[in-house]
Amino acid sequence: MISSMTEQATNLRSATPLGRTILLISSGIVALLLVTDIVTLVGEGDPARFRERAAATVVSITFTLALGLLWFNAKSAVMVSVIPMILALITGHYLFSLLVVPLLLGLVTLTQTRKFSFRYLGVTLLWATSIVVIRTYDVGFLILLVPLIGIAYFVALFARKYQEQRESDRRRIEELRRKQKEAVEAERKAIARDLHDIVAHDITVISMQAKAAGFSGDPAVAQAALKVIGVTSKEALQDLRVMLNVLRSDGPATRVDGSLVDSAGNAASSLEILIGVEIFAERLIDLGHPTKMTVDPRLAALPQSAQAALYRVLQESTTNIVKHAEQNAACRIEAIVVADRVLLEVANALPRQAVNQGGEVGGPSSGIVGMSDRMAAFGGTLSAKRVRGDWVVRAELPAASIDRARKEADQDTGPAVKS
Repeated sequence: MISSMTEQATNLRSATPLGRTILLISSGIVALLLVTDIVTLVGEGDPARFRERAAATVVSITFTLALGLLWFNAKSAVMVSVIPMILALITGHYLFSLLVVPLLLGLVTLTQTRKFSFRYLGVTLLWATSIVVIRTYDVGFLILLVPLIGIAYFVALFARKYQEQRESDRRRIEELRRKQKEAVEAERKAIARDLHDIVAHDITVISMQAKAAGFSGDPAVAQAALKVIGVTSKEALQDLRVMLNVLRSDGPATRVDGSLVDSAGNAASSLEILIGVEIFAERLIDLGHPTKMTVDPRLAALPQSAQAALYRVLQESTTNIVKHAEQNAACRIEAIVVADRVLLEVANALPRQAVNQGGEVGGPSSGIVGMSDRMAAFGGTLSAKRVRGDWVVRAELPAASIDRARKEADQDTGPAVKS
């Protein structure tokens, strides 16, 4: 039994602070009692009593040695503890064992594996039972020792479970903090990516207006183009500043002081689909495209991630209009909720020649592929094709997929952990 018990043992130097503290205090008390026994033995003048005390002192020394060995190797401590148990059984000196045996059992239970401590409990109970078998007149000692052994075992077991629960809670909190940090980092990157797309859109507008101003012979047209360039460049600069703040932030901050929370928050608010419809419609109008817009206020309740995805589709679609649509082509932007779907449509009138030719206009550009990927992430679809006389980009998100994404996001990030 002893050999099988010791296979999984470790020392108490690597145990929890509670186990080390208890062992330190216990070692001090036992050492003090041992010193008292030795001093009493040295001062004993009666030879018969000297031999009696010498036997008791040997038992005390071996028990103390077993307790001390717990600092280094539980295997050795358990094996050594059997020696004073046998000596106490032979000599009848049990007083020291009343303290040390329950103490050893409690420390082993607190710091070693359950299987290991349970087997050591069996050893101590077997030893206590042997007292009645070998020394029948010591039943009273047995009645006192067994409850002490039971109390030591179950108190240590309870303390062990408490320690394990605390350690489990600590690991869970660390995991939640790690997930929260990863979520913040992922959101920062997503916001930076979207801001990059917005800046790219602004640069495209500036480039197109610069060309228009250069080729136009009308001073009024050139002046209007320069005005658009000025406004758009200012917006692009602001977006760049926000993007840099997001990318430079290494951890959570608090308020409008260049911190991550507000940088990310302000950027996220600029990606709301309702605001986006107004912004891009106004830009198209400023560029000479008559634009009709329709928005559903219920879209404000969408998760920020879904709004950012729709915003990206809107941004890419209007950028394509600026690049490829005929000058002064009429445009239409719709962002509405239809039954169980969220629908975004961006349309522009095609040139008469393209309408007469029929077929598809252009191929699947990287922008359209990127928009399709964003919609697919929410279980939605995206199409870009000719519909009668218009080029229509249509994005659809099922409401069920959005709700599922919101629930999954809540489960992934877990509850906020306040420090």
